[in-house]
Amino acid sequence: MKTALLLSAALLASGGGVLTAAETKEPPSCVIGDRALAQGQPQLALEEYEKCLPEAPPTFKTLSNLGMAYAGLSQFDQAIRFYGQALALDPGNPPVRLNLGLAYMKTNRPEQAAKEFARSLMGDPGNMRALELLAVCHFQLKDFELAAYEAEQVLKAEPKESSAAFLLGSSLLRLGIYKPAIPLIYSSIEKSNTPEAHQVLGQAFLGVKVYRQALKEFQQAERLAPDRAEIHSQLGTAHAGLGETDKAIAEFEKELEKDPNNFDANYYLGRLNRLSNNMDAARKYLAKADGLRPGDPSVAYEYAVLAMGDHDYAQAESLLLKIIQELPDYLDAHVLLAEVYFHLHRTTDGRREKALVEAMKSAEQVRLEAEGKAVEEAYQNRTKPNSSPHPGSP
Repeated sequence: MKTALLLSAALLASGGGVLTAAETKEPPSCVIGDRALAQGQPQLALEEYEKCLPEAPPTFKTLSNLGMAYAGLSQFDQAIRFYGQALALDPGNPPVRLNLGLAYMKTNRPEQAAKEFARSLMGDPGNMRALELLAVCHFQLKDFELAAYEAEQVLKAEPKESSAAFLLGSSLLRLGIYKPAIPLIYSSIEKSNTPEAHQVLGQAFLGVKVYRQALKEFQQAERLAPDRAEIHSQLGTAHAGLGETDKAIAEFEKELEKDPNNFDANYYLGRLNRLSNNMDAARKYLAKADGLRPGDPSVAYEYAVLAMGDHDYAQAESLLLKIIQELPDYLDAHVLLAEVYFHLHRTTDGRREKALVEAMKSAEQVRLEAEGKAVEEAYQNRTKPNSSPHPGSP
């Protein structure tokens, strides 16, 4: 997920942390630097601080403000250097830890940023801004459980915080928890009608197999930003779910024109060509997808189907057992495994697997009905001003 909105807001807010000169005899250039930084003139501040540093021993305030001046000029490596020097004089300072974390985020180092936000929270446990930024880091590091927990704590403390709702919904989506994700993302869209939000909501609808609504969200994202990454692949996935094969193939081919290494486009073109009995094309695209994500369960399933077509039941069984070990709830893999057992004349195993399939289908139907109801309720409530955005709310 992109975090431009969160980061820009945080960087702007960091201006409120400017440390001003105390009533002591400081070099005049330090005083001028403080004033320039407070007035949003980082270049002037930098010039004045460089004058004052040789005139007196460096202080925590000057080093911290010098880091902020460099951050204001987007020179984040230098900002990191001076924040570090300031923290050598005051290791537990929460605002500077926060600013150091922001500088790490701006240089694409979420792991280091997370450590700084955590240290900032140790000194200031109630800082929801630091907690939300920590959640962003954990999201970027794919620790979605922790990101979801942290974003939910922010949302409980600040129920109107749309960025926290979006982050929580996005984290739940990555965890496959679609039912509460959809109303959260809906609530954030009402406050920030961004193409990213529509894409994430579309992905949530794909998760609950509401393909028509997913298509609408992806189309809205495309209208807002035609060059969005992966938009054609997402449109193709929605069309495929609706059985609109020709439209799906056209979208996936558009995606590959932009990015030949898009996994979803290669995978779906392999699958759709396999369903159309165009096996040479299917194998070509599936081989590409397998190279991009070796061992991916979706690709492995397609290879299992191809093995069945070649009457290589032992190979099909081997592939399917690996899939089920990784994803026990992969229904199609269980369906195909039951067929494999019957072909191998392992009737007892086949009957057991078939019974499991029937139980899984019933459970999935209950889940889809509950999620479909949640989708409808979220759609009906999306414009209600007093609706609560986080799970578990009455």
